[in-house]
Amino acid sequence: MIDDRDDAGLEALFRAARGAEAPGDDLVARVLADAAEVQAELTAAPAPRPRAGRGWLGGLVQTIGGWPAVSGVTLAGLAGLAIGFSAPDLVDSWSGGQIWTLSGGAGTMPEIGALWDGTWEETGDV
Repeated sequence: MIDDRDDAGLEALFRAARGAEAPGDDLVARVLADAAEVQAELTAAPAPRPRAGRGWLGGLVQTIGGWPAVSGVTLAGLAGLAIGFSAPDLVDSWSGGQIWTLSGGAGTMPEIGALWDGTWEETGDV
């Protein structure tokens, strides 16, 4: 926390504001008239209605943050899948070998044929 502030410039501004004359009555009347006109326009305008037919998917999209947020999350998920499938050994090296360790040394991806003949399941790695 800063305790050694030089507030001389700020104090000079406050002194100048205290010494300034008050705004004239005509200026105050014009400002108040403008404010009353704006308030009248706002109360006369109908409140916006929600669009019909948005449904639960539209509500979910709006909850997430709209279509830009949904597309960003989708892109991040697809990029993660692409990186994981194209270079699983690289992803394992980024994790410090944890995927290899957790899989019991079976590797990051089984051979595709092992999924059909059941050899990968028999080793107990599933």
